[in-house]
Amino acid sequence: MSLDASSIAMERGGGGDGDTEASAYTGESMMYAQHATIYAQQNGYYTDVDTTPQLQSAAGPTLTFRISGIVGLCITGILWIIVSWRLLYHYSGWWSKCCKKKEQQGQEILGEEDEEVVINHLRTDGFTMKRLLHIMLWITMIVQGVGYADMVGTDVSNKLNYTLLDIVGRGILEFTTFVIGTIHWFNVTSKARAGASEKKVTFTLLPLILVFATVAVTVCSIFEAVVLLAGHSEDIHEFRSTSKIHRITLIVESFGWGIHAVVVSICGGMVYKRISSLPTFSQVRSRAKRNIITKMIIPIFFCALSYALRSAWMAADFASRILRPDSTFESGLGWWIGNCWIPTIVPSMMLLYSIRKRDREPGMIDGVSETLLQRINAEPQDYDDPFQSFHTLIIEDENATIGSS
Repeated sequence: MSLDASSIAMERGGGGDGDTEASAYTGESMMYAQHATIYAQQNGYYTDVDTTPQLQSAAGPTLTFRISGIVGLCITGILWIIVSWRLLYHYSGWWSKCCKKKEQQGQEILGEEDEEVVINHLRTDGFTMKRLLHIMLWITMIVQGVGYADMVGTDVSNKLNYTLLDIVGRGILEFTTFVIGTIHWFNVTSKARAGASEKKVTFTLLPLILVFATVAVTVCSIFEAVVLLAGHSEDIHEFRSTSKIHRITLIVESFGWGIHAVVVSICGGMVYKRISSLPTFSQVRSRAKRNIITKMIIPIFFCALSYALRSAWMAADFASRILRPDSTFESGLGWWIGNCWIPTIVPSMMLLYSIRKRDREPGMIDGVSETLLQRINAEPQDYDDPFQSFHTLIIEDENATIGSS
């Protein structure tokens, strides 16, 4: 339904025949036109007057919220299915047929009195770092999926989907989950001290820095959520443009993701140094070397790139809101791809790949023969070679290469 403010003014003003009569009604017509415009806006009628400020997108073509929601919902749905499968795989480890079979074989080798020892070598019960990471990632996909679903249904960016996606999903859950993955890498690397020149304080200081960054990002995100939900502004674009807490959160998250990228890069350097310093690494075939590097270095490398990418986009958005308040990064195609989707997909898949194996005690590694298992349990551990897991990995890859050729 269309409402023409000038026609209403003329009808109510009477509409004289001459210039004098028209001039007499000019003031009253303008007053009626203003009232008509207000009436139309309050009742949802169409008017030619647009009082809503339109921000220009500085990140490429602007996507509709429904299209963005559909793409995001597909991404989180696929990731949720994969995470659910891996979560069940990790938690079903101790009652799987494989473990039961190895348990029976262990009883035959070592006798009934050593049954408990064999079980501990086969699997780890309870709450572990790998299972915690799977649970956190599973919850993250649920929260983000609900946010994207609301965006698809409403075709707007409202308080609910903005809180679930930007504040809780990416600001709190994703950052915490990926930090847990990085700390897990440091724990694994710290146990492999052969050929390492780093001090032990490094493996305490760097994870501690990540913990402080996680606390800072979480606190700022909580404050932003409280201000948004308790405020009277229903327009998310207006909130982003005028809210000081949103700018603070942007710069804190940018620094947090940047620090995370640097720490992950340092961890990757430590892992590479340990692999290359092995005396037997130079004797390994080129194909086996590529397999080792792919399995252990590539996930760390891509995670660091993804964290740096998100940090750069947030820093650019913060600078844009300071230097060019009439433009925004948070609605363009580049923002969705570079800040939202890629930094979610890539680290999630890389972390799931790097922790794909079930939790095992150090004495039990997949592919180790029963003869070696018997020797490990019969003889004391050689703590002079704490880099034994990487030696085993090299041997496994070399055997696999020989077997396939």
